[in-house]
Amino acid sequence: MSLQIQYSKTIAKELGKVAVYLPGEKIQVGDIVQFPHGKGIFKIAPFGSFKKITDLKSLDITCDITSDSESADSYQFTSKNVVEIDTNLGGTIDTTLKKTPKGSGKLQLSFSKKGSIFFHALECTKQSLNNIHNLESEINDNGKQLVWDDTYLVTAVTVAKKAMVVQSTSKDFQLELGGDIKNIKSGALGLDVAANINITKKKGSAFIKEWSDDVTVFVDVMRFKKKFFQKDGLFDNDSLLLDNDDSYKLKLESVDLKQYLK
Repeated sequence: MSLQIQYSKTIAKELGKVAVYLPGEKIQVGDIVQFPHGKGIFKIAPFGSFKKITDLKSLDITCDITSDSESADSYQFTSKNVVEIDTNLGGTIDTTLKKTPKGSGKLQLSFSKKGSIFFHALECTKQSLNNIHNLESEINDNGKQLVWDDTYLVTAVTVAKKAMVVQSTSKDFQLELGGDIKNIKSGALGLDVAANINITKKKGSAFIKEWSDDVTVFVDVMRFKKKFFQKDGLFDNDSLLLDNDDSYKLKLESVDLKQYLK
C-alpha cells in the first residue's frame, strides 16, 4: 500500500473523513476531481492525491455555498503504539489545566513504523454546497453527456485555522519541536492557534506539513455515476466519449467510506 493511500485510509477509519492529500493543497467547493491513485477492485476510492478536472463555475453552473455557523471543531490523532510524544526535553512546560501563559519548551515525536501519522488540526471550519439535488437538475440542463468514470464533485471543504501533519516515510523517524509547547492532556498536545511552533531537529525521513495557517484537511465528495455533463471545448481528451442517448440523466451518489475499508 502506498503511503498516500495508507494516510487516506487511516484518516477515513479514525476520523470518518476524506483526507486532502497533501494537506493544504488548494481545493474548493464545486471542484470536479479524480483520485488517480485510489484504484480498488470495483471502484476508485476518494483516497490519495487528487486531480482537478474542472469545476461548476467553468460549466456555468450557479451554486450556493454556505459556511458552518456552529463552533469550530479540532481534530487530534496519533497512530497508536508507534508514535511517542516526549516533553521531558527541558524548558518551561505548563502542566496545569488552567488558562495560563504558554510554556516555552521542546517536545520530541518518535515514529517507529513507516507510514505512522501525527495529525493536529485546530478550529476547523467547513464550507458546503446547498441544494445538491437542485444542482443535479441544473447540471443536466447545462451540458453535453460525456463518459467520465470515477469522477467526484467536491460538496464541502474543511479548513483548519492552524494545523500540523506528519507522516513517517521511514521506519525510524524523530522530530523535535520547540516554542510554545504546553502539557499533554489525554494524549493530545495542549496547543492553541496562537502557539508559535517550529522544528528544531529531525532524524530520518517524513512528509511534514509544518505548523501552518489555513490548512485544507478534509473534503466531502459525491460520485458522478458513470457519466456527467460538460460543455464543449473544455477538454481535449480521447477518453471522453459522446453519448447520444438524450434521455440519460446525471446522478450524484453519496460515498460510504466504510466500503473501502473492509
